[in-house]
Amino acid sequence: MVHHDAKAPSCTEIGWNAYEACSRCNYTTTYQELPALNHDLEQHAAKAPTCTEIGWDAYDTCSRCNYTTYAELPALNHDLEQHAAKAPTCTEIGWDAYETCSRCDYTTRKELPALNHALEQHAAKAPTCTEPGWDAYETCSRCDYTTRKELPALNHALEQHAAKAPTCTEIGWDAYEACSRFGCNYTTRKELPALNHDLKQYAAKAPTCTEIGWNAYETCSRCDHTTYTELPALNHDYQAVTVAPTCEADGYTVFTCSRCKDSYTADPTDQLGHQFGAWSPNGTGSQSASCLRQGCAHTGSTDCRKFTFRTAEGETLTFCPVCGQAENAAQLEMIEAATAWANSGSLSAEDVTARTNGEYLSVAFETAGSLTQPTGRVRLALPAGLLEGKTLVRIAPDGTQTEMPFETERGTIILTLDFANSELPVMLFRLVPQPTAL
Repeated sequence: MVHHDAKAPSCTEIGWNAYEACSRCNYTTTYQELPALNHDLEQHAAKAPTCTEIGWDAYDTCSRCNYTTYAELPALNHDLEQHAAKAPTCTEIGWDAYETCSRCDYTTRKELPALNHALEQHAAKAPTCTEPGWDAYETCSRCDYTTRKELPALNHALEQHAAKAPTCTEIGWDAYEACSRFGCNYTTRKELPALNHDLKQYAAKAPTCTEIGWNAYETCSRCDHTTYTELPALNHDYQAVTVAPTCEADGYTVFTCSRCKDSYTADPTDQLGHQFGAWSPNGTGSQSASCLRQGCAHTGSTDCRKFTFRTAEGETLTFCPVCGQAENAAQLEMIEAATAWANSGSLSAEDVTARTNGEYLSVAFETAGSLTQPTGRVRLALPAGLLEGKTLVRIAPDGTQTEMPFETERGTIILTLDFANSELPVMLFRLVPQPTAL
């Protein structure tokens, strides 16, 4: 005996309970067949295929097994229709060429947006009497869109004009109408030609120095027309002869007319005054100098103005800074290359008079032999060789002696002299030899 397990029946096959049977024969004692169950069918509705999805007819399935009468219907694919492209406009959308399916909503259509207007600006035009106008407006360069609104023509604004008779030189007209609006030239005006002049002849008269003249001319008997042209008086053709001033006489210019000989004197100039050279002592307490101007033989003379300076204990120097005459010392000679200029204050005359005798140096300012008084600081330039091997010491009137600083510049020595607090118009210096180095 062999034991056999039970087998449940299925929809299409029988089954049995557990049983025993002989392995050598078909003997069995407990085998009992269980009949097939048959299918437990469920109904399924049909589904039609679409362009992109499969379908099926109505079918059965078993709830217990995989039995089915299902038969797949393939997808239909699209039934394509071609559509032409449409360009977008300013106000309507467009599209490129595309396809659609006749069975479903499949499409390759892609919308192209409306372009909007490509606006161009147009200036306003005012209406005229005969033509319409418009306000400023816009138009589209792609379509017929416009905001233009026409303004009707104004018609003429008529004004009445009185007649004007023609004259010798001007046209006339009968009464007429004209439009008063700017830019409109409408008129009923009819021109009447000018009459031309009724002429009378006159002889010429030449001008003189003091009276006007005229060329031959015409006048009209009807109007004030004339070809009269005044020829102005010639005025005097004065020729100038200048008399130059001299040292002692004023100068002037004589003007004489070349046509009528009328004459007058003008442009006076002051006499020049004498330009004296170096002053020299006369030995009598006075000094003299000759005028340097060409043609002048004048010799001037003036009293010397002497100044006394204490030069050492019990010693003094009395001298005239203009002519250089000195007591108890050699005469001070003129330094021709000396120059000076005001650094501050005022310098009433730039005629510097610098004199030296090798031991003393005097500095003053004079005009025509008379000393002038500087009021501030004065810069004085002297030849550099003057102080070669020497120092410069200023001597005050009371005998106080102070070494004087100076600058050297391009072959000159430059001193700064302060007259601001000086009561005298002259300064005196000593040229002190420097000891020679051993």
